[in-house]
Amino acid sequence: MTVLIIGMGNIGKKLVELGNFEKIYAYDRISKDIPGVVRLDEFQVPSDVSTVVECASPEAVKEYSLQILKNPVNYIIISTSAFADEVFRERFFSELKNSPARVFFPSGAIGGLDVLSSIKDFVKNVRIETIKPPKSLGLDLKGKTVVFEGSVEEASKLFPRNINVASTIGLIVGFEKVKVTIVADPAMDHNIHIVRISSAIGNYEFKIENIPSPENPKTSMLTVYSILRTLRNLESKIIFG
Repeated sequence: MTVLIIGMGNIGKKLVELGNFEKIYAYDRISKDIPGVVRLDEFQVPSDVSTVVECASPEAVKEYSLQILKNPVNYIIISTSAFADEVFRERFFSELKNSPARVFFPSGAIGGLDVLSSIKDFVKNVRIETIKPPKSLGLDLKGKTVVFEGSVEEASKLFPRNINVASTIGLIVGFEKVKVTIVADPAMDHNIHIVRISSAIGNYEFKIENIPSPENPKTSMLTVYSILRTLRNLESKIIFG
């Protein structure tokens, strides 16, 4: 598999380290050269690329997606908070209808998306509570504080890099059905996501506590392995979930 990785932060570097690729291209405006990786000075999708992996930012998703969709590639997107922007969301899916690309949204930092996608037509509402250390939100607080309650769209304007989980859920069931609570807790050194699903099929609750990556406490290693699983599934004859 020949891949193009957009973003060479902690996630991108881990994919290079742990992935089994024939060739790796990378596009990153900041990072230096990485051994074994062909760095692109300007954004493009080389003709031998079969899969594009975005692990940069919601801004990168908005800037490069329409160009990527012109190519017959598998496009894996992790910065799903870009889709909280309704204008971009509508344009993206309009372009996708006639695109030769296939788009994949990994489960990222949570689980339970197999359940959610299976019953999406029966979901009444989803409530997601995210508990984070204040520093990861750019805050300095002394006590546990609810810093936000509301819609995914509203949350994305205040915390654009902390709302990927809720945005992925919104893409599955519809953003209007998702309510977000963000809690900053100085006692926490990791993130907790609690997802509560109410549906005509049943009611479900998932609690995910992620251990931060040693290299970057803001990143969950589950996100890295979620992308790797998606990449493996592209070539596997057996797929679970």
